[in-house]
Amino acid sequence: MTKIRPAQFDPFGWSERLLSPRQLHLLIRAAAVAVLAVFLVHRLGQFRVYFFKPLWVVETLIFAVFIIAYAIRANPVDRSRGAKEILVPLVGAVLPFALLLSPPADLVARIPLRAYFLFSWMTLSTAFTVWGLWSLRRSFSITVEARNVVTSGPYRRIRHPVYLGEIMTAAAVMIWRWSTLNLTVFAVFTAVQLLRARWEEEKLCRVLPGYRPYASNAWWFWRSGKVRRRF
Repeated sequence: MTKIRPAQFDPFGWSERLLSPRQLHLLIRAAAVAVLAVFLVHRLGQFRVYFFKPLWVVETLIFAVFIIAYAIRANPVDRSRGAKEILVPLVGAVLPFALLLSPPADLVARIPLRAYFLFSWMTLSTAFTVWGLWSLRRSFSITVEARNVVTSGPYRRIRHPVYLGEIMTAAAVMIWRWSTLNLTVFAVFTAVQLLRARWEEEKLCRVLPGYRPYASNAWWFWRSGKVRRRF
């Protein structure tokens, strides 16, 4: 008796019945640009309410770089498929917003020096994320996809600078808004980011021959050889 496998989660593949892959990629990019433009306009209107203006600048730059990245993004060599490559990264993308559910911790908020330290920390780590995103540009993706091997900017030394910057920023927000809930959110977010990095490396090693020699000379939390042995 033949075993029937459940259908893989693949909304892009399902949509190919209606539109060509090229049309779908254009539609995704256009929708992302439109949504991000709304967020950017909203962010521009928040300048006055920001206590620490440098943080406003770098957070606003993230939306601007996202818009540029989606506007010029190349089509993937190997697109994302399945819940692991699509849903898990999307969950990781929205998890940091859950950190905002807890109010600022009195132990930090009542002492200006601590607040300035944390806001400076957030600013620097967010700026590092912006640098990584700008270096990616045409290769940027939230889901697990392969486009090109990026070796410029912070990618010269670090394999996943965007994830590192996001984790560092989330750590600062967790301390600023300290709670047991936020500690849990941060732990889950960090785990998701590390999983995304692992899955991306597996795909990049499989699809792009130039990634393996690059990965062997760039830092991350595990040695690239551990990924290579799986192929």
